[in-house]
Amino acid sequence: MGEIIEILEELDTSSFRIGFSVTGEERIVSIDPEKQELFRFQDIKTLQPMACPFLRDAGNKKYVCSVHSSRPELCRQYSCYRILVLDPQDKRIGRVTGASRFFTTSDEDLRTLWNREIAGVVIPDEKCWEEHVEQTLTHAGYRVVR
Repeated sequence: MGEIIEILEELDTSSFRIGFSVTGEERIVSIDPEKQELFRFQDIKTLQPMACPFLRDAGNKKYVCSVHSSRPELCRQYSCYRILVLDPQDKRIGRVTGASRFFTTSDEDLRTLWNREIAGVVIPDEKCWEEHVEQTLTHAGYRVVR
């Protein structure tokens, strides 16, 4: 989500005006009261440069959204995808969920490409597998967010 959500303006210590690179939409979000300290004293970008600017490490390999209560509709639909696939018009058309390699799409061309070029490829290393997915789909004209 770090490629999609950008902080445009800090309105006060807990409110921000954000913008979406995909849609051009802007809106206001507020840090959840119980997450304000976590938000102020941690910068996710040092750990995960492509992460949403409101994501924070809560410890024990668990990450939390610091604006969960006021999060935008796009985030509500996002559902923690490992890989999001966008068509040339930036419409979401496929995704890999959670920490899995389970792919879902209703686009037949994308499904055919996935089955032919990605599904049967054995790449044990997760990072290398994600890179293979991104290279394959990007080469075919899709945009990948991970």
